[in-house]
Amino acid sequence: MAKFFRQTGGFADNCTEKDMIERIRNQGFTLVELLVVISIIALLTGILVPCLGKARSIAKRTICRSHLHSAAIAFRMYLDDNNHIMPPAARYPSLRLNNKKPIAEFLLPYIANPKALRCPADDGHRRAGRTTRYFESEGSSYEYLETLGGVRVGMGYLTDEVVFNEGKVHERDVHVLYDYANFHDRKGRKGSVNYLYVDGHIGDRTGD
Repeated sequence: MAKFFRQTGGFADNCTEKDMIERIRNQGFTLVELLVVISIIALLTGILVPCLGKARSIAKRTICRSHLHSAAIAFRMYLDDNNHIMPPAARYPSLRLNNKKPIAEFLLPYIANPKALRCPADDGHRRAGRTTRYFESEGSSYEYLETLGGVRVGMGYLTDEVVFNEGKVHERDVHVLYDYANFHDRKGRKGSVNYLYVDGHIGDRTGD
C-alpha cells in the first residue's frame, strides 16, 4: 500500500492505513468524545426511566383488576352457598371495632391462591402516621363495603338489583370491593383506585 502520511503528528512516512487505524484505536476516546457519550446516555436514561416506571404501574393495575375479577367469582360462589346473602365482613378488621371477620375469611375458601386478594401495588402507604401494607394488616388489599353485609341479593352475576340504603339501585352503580388506598396513581386521578362493582365489572369510581 502507498505511503499514507508524511512525517507529521507522530505518524511516520511508512505508516500504512492499517497502522493508522490501530494507533487511533489505541489512543481511545478524547475527553470531548467521552462527554458527548455520557450526555447521550443521560438523555436516554431521562427518557426511558419514566416510561419504564409507567409501564410497571400499568402492569400492577392490570394484575390488580385480575385479582378483583377472581374476587367477583368467589363472591358469586359464596352467595350460591349462603342463600344469596352478602357476607357480614368488617371494613377495617384490624381496628377491632366489632366482632366481624375480615372479608378474606369469607372469600378464601373459593379462591385457590390467597395472594389473589393482594394488589401488587399494595407495597406501603401512609396511614395514621405510619406505613401500612393493607394485605398484611387487613388480610386483603381490598376494602369491603361493610354496609352490604347481610343484604340479600338477586340472581344476576352478583345481583340484578340491590336494596341499599332503603332504596333499589342498579348493580352497576354499587361497588363491593376496592383498593384500600390510591395504589395506582395520585389521589383523585382517574384509575388511581380499582373498584369491583356488583355486576362483576372492574372500573373507576365512576364505573368506567
